[in-house]
Amino acid sequence: MSVANSASERSTPVTRRERTGIVALAVPNLEEPYFAELTTLLARGAEKRGLSILIQQTEGDHDREVDVANGVGLPAIDGLIHIPRSLTVGDLTRRTSPGPLVLLGEHIQVSPFTHISIDNRAAADTATEHLASAGCARVAFIGPRDARPSDAADQRYAGYRDAVDRLALAKESHLVVSVDAFTPEEGLRAIRSLKATGAGFDGVVCSNDSVAFGVLAGLNEAGVRVPGDVAVIGIDNVHASQFSVPALSSVAPDDGRIVEAAFSELERQIAAPPGSDTPVRHIVVDSALVVRASSLRASGVQER
Repeated sequence: MSVANSASERSTPVTRRERTGIVALAVPNLEEPYFAELTTLLARGAEKRGLSILIQQTEGDHDREVDVANGVGLPAIDGLIHIPRSLTVGDLTRRTSPGPLVLLGEHIQVSPFTHISIDNRAAADTATEHLASAGCARVAFIGPRDARPSDAADQRYAGYRDAVDRLALAKESHLVVSVDAFTPEEGLRAIRSLKATGAGFDGVVCSNDSVAFGVLAGLNEAGVRVPGDVAVIGIDNVHASQFSVPALSSVAPDDGRIVEAAFSELERQIAAPPGSDTPVRHIVVDSALVVRASSLRASGVQER
């Protein structure tokens, strides 16, 4: 900052906005269990801090995401936590109602805005390596999103390919099946499609747990034993993973850390003096393998 600017700011002080105690959360949808569970944790995190949280479902629609970022239709808020699906850096730099902002997820990875994400590529690599350690050599992947692109899906597919190459697993195009959405219905359709090709496979990495639930249903429908014939693993570790039949192995993001980081970063921006140059932070949260019955094929691989 130049001396002239500093002098100007001293002569025309910027007043701090009064706190409202309200934080907005923009989320694609609450039908996806992971988003619903993360929203619950964020709401609890807000309550712990004496805040109210205003939830806005955007359905990943670009115009709606822009409107929320600009405060359209929102009351006065202290800050915004945004999980974007189509928003761009340009949209954010043109915000008509700038204020404290934290982005969650991978959609906007390089920007002048603080964001928090998990390493989706590493998560899928971990999932694939786990199935290889359980004795799988022909591991399918269900979850690229061609018709409706997803940054998380792209990163998870890349992680799967990393592990396939590193571990010299079967690398055949028909072992990869795309989905239109991260839903059990798409998982069921995809596993039926894979079975119909006649391709042999002994493991399935699913792009998320919702897809994996459909895969488990489809394998049961086809009389395929899990994990005896085919081991299955998902990503996200949603609550229902413990209660599928068999219970689903998954890779669990540290959701508690996501929540803590989101509010810490938002409050850091809220507390900053008006006009200050608050440092941008990019935080990558760890994830951990959770082994359950759906991948317990080999001796030495224990549930945890």
